[in-house]
Amino acid sequence: MDNQENSNKDRFHFSVGAFDCLVINDGNISGNAEMLFINAPVQRLAKVLHAHTLDPEHLPSTWSCLLVKTADHVVLIDTGLGSGQPVGGHLLPILAEEGVSPTDIDTVILTHGHGDHIGGCVTESGDPAFPKATYFMGKDEWLYWTSEATLAQESDSTADFARKKLRPLTAILQTVEDGQEIVPGIRVVVAPGHTMGQIVVQIASDGEQLLFLADVALHPIHVEHPDWVSQMDADPAQTVLTRQKMFQWAVDHNALVLAFHFPPFPSLGHIVPDGSGWRWQAIDL
Repeated sequence: MDNQENSNKDRFHFSVGAFDCLVINDGNISGNAEMLFINAPVQRLAKVLHAHTLDPEHLPSTWSCLLVKTADHVVLIDTGLGSGQPVGGHLLPILAEEGVSPTDIDTVILTHGHGDHIGGCVTESGDPAFPKATYFMGKDEWLYWTSEATLAQESDSTADFARKKLRPLTAILQTVEDGQEIVPGIRVVVAPGHTMGQIVVQIASDGEQLLFLADVALHPIHVEHPDWVSQMDADPAQTVLTRQKMFQWAVDHNALVLAFHFPPFPSLGHIVPDGSGWRWQAIDL
């Protein structure tokens, strides 16, 4: 993986079997320990952060979207925050630099309805950013983010963003069920907790596996401590159960994992057993 092709720090080429893959960083932000680990015991959290030489007030985060080229399809998983925002919006320019036109993409999978995953799915004028693509989202997730009853539970800015980005997709978006194959070798699994209907994406080719973890976990420390949840996790108890299920699946299948927010970019690594639990092992660059 460490070659001249991967000299840019905002994109990363790799393969899963016969599939060509490209991770694109739509932007970078920083969180803090208070936001990411709301139920962690204070002294224990301080020791863990110190052991990883992490500043609790500055925990970097990526927005790592994934492009997958199969034999017959060009698939984009998540679209970043989109243009017109103070941060982010790097997805389309990087795709252009890579020679990928928006019209080349025939499939867009949205893992959940948070702004940093759906922001790039339509243009600022409200048109689909990938005009020849079919968009996919989990059924429960779509219903949540397009219902005025549930949007009323969100902040005005979050609800307005969802309306702006998802309503234009109504005629071209298909909802998906747990375990559904979107294109050959790419299937989705319902992974609720962070949001009510989040999905993860399992990619398989020639005996190799990749798990697009979405926001099941937001930081590598969540792999070591799956019971430490964040302010953004809608259902904390379900978040923990989903993490345990997904982490063990990744171990059992020796899957490469792409964790959307895990620093450093390209957010790729393995979840490996560690005693009775797990830990994150980033790829060597």
